[in-house]
Amino acid sequence: MIIDELKKKISEGYAVVRSRLNDDIKARNSDWTSLQIAAFDGFVDEFVRLMSPEFVDCRTPQQLSLLHIICAGQSDSQVKKVACVLDSCEGDVSKRSSLLSHLSSNGFSALHIAVYKGDLLLVKTLLEEGADPCLGGRHQLPPLHLAAMTGSAPIAQALVTSGASLVANDFVLFTALHCATYFANEQVVRCLLSCGADGNVHGGVKDRPLHLAACRGLSTIVSVLLEAGADPHLPDDEGNLPLHFAAKTGHMAVLNVLLKYSSNVQEMVATRNVYGDTPLHLACYGGRLDATKALITASGSFLMVSENVFSETPLHAACTSGKSIELVAYLMKQPGVDPNYQGRDGHTDISALHSACYHGHLQIVQYLMENGADQSLAAHTSERPSSMQCGSQSTIASAIISLNRPETLSSDVSSRDSIVSIEEQQTPLIWAYEKGHDRIVALLKHYATKRPDTDVCSEYRC
Repeated sequence: MIIDELKKKISEGYAVVRSRLNDDIKARNSDWTSLQIAAFDGFVDEFVRLMSPEFVDCRTPQQLSLLHIICAGQSDSQVKKVACVLDSCEGDVSKRSSLLSHLSSNGFSALHIAVYKGDLLLVKTLLEEGADPCLGGRHQLPPLHLAAMTGSAPIAQALVTSGASLVANDFVLFTALHCATYFANEQVVRCLLSCGADGNVHGGVKDRPLHLAACRGLSTIVSVLLEAGADPHLPDDEGNLPLHFAAKTGHMAVLNVLLKYSSNVQEMVATRNVYGDTPLHLACYGGRLDATKALITASGSFLMVSENVFSETPLHAACTSGKSIELVAYLMKQPGVDPNYQGRDGHTDISALHSACYHGHLQIVQYLMENGADQSLAAHTSERPSSMQCGSQSTIASAIISLNRPETLSSDVSSRDSIVSIEEQQTPLIWAYEKGHDRIVALLKHYATKRPDTDVCSEYRC
């Protein structure tokens, strides 16, 4: 899913932001002048004594101004130091503005530093003195996003009151509401919504805060967004609803809230993304038994034969992932579910047994065989993989000859007659062989020849 790639980009991007901000707020006494040391953690009287207009523009090797150092510092009198520095501009509006907007080598303003440190008084002071609440710096990171990341609702409120934009985007095209949601900062989410943020605002791939909250299992934030008017029926660029993510991750509290707030549960549960997956498919791919039960309870069993673009029904999906034999057993008990159903909506008509054999899930294969799966069913493909083209047919044929050893063949059947035409049929056994799942191959052969009273459970159970 696109959002999975986006989450990685967000995580990596904001990790870089944190690292560089942490670098900017470090004390570097060995490299600093007496004035800069006093700005960081000295007494205000000492700082005032050392300060003069000629030092207003002094910078460290990291391009930290006196305002940066003051905002990074640890003294109780930092606000007075800010006033001292700005007073030293002697009414020069241009110099004052330049100082407030100056960026460190890492790309941050003094306001960024104050927001990151969580110093509300310093933030308000800088804003009152003319700091731009929308200045993103070189990282395209507005201060409001930084407050959303760190979780300070009072600072977020101060920034919005001073003109920070609720619709500005960061480097991953997130708004501040996206950011607060992603970092699970509920109070900032509430603050932004109360300030007028749109709960349905979308990011670069039409990902909405509700998608992020559902994906991360943030049930309280999901409820807050829904109560504020967020629409659970809006899809992202891949057609995923928030319910798709809740089903995939198995966050039951989120899933139940989304179903509760839906204006049309049947429509929501049946919604397909661009891959043809319903939320039920994703629950089955994820091995999420509880989510599967909840979705079937909400929609009925009509989705059990719904196929995605890979010709896979929910049962196929569970057998493909192989994460839960209990899930497979539950699906097999649903009305209308046939273990020998072959998908027909895509380019391959495969059975659930094909899926389990291809992916090497021995226990699932055994369960299917014990519950009516037919290993003689063949998949017919309209587009053969290159390994299945006629050029390799002799290789497959030789493999089947070796698999069908003399003891498994009747005396009047020749090896030539036992060869299955790969151009016409692809059985689960062939698929298992092609993928190198030898134990499954042996298991299928055993089922093909075993007597009714034979018990293979102990021999093949993982």
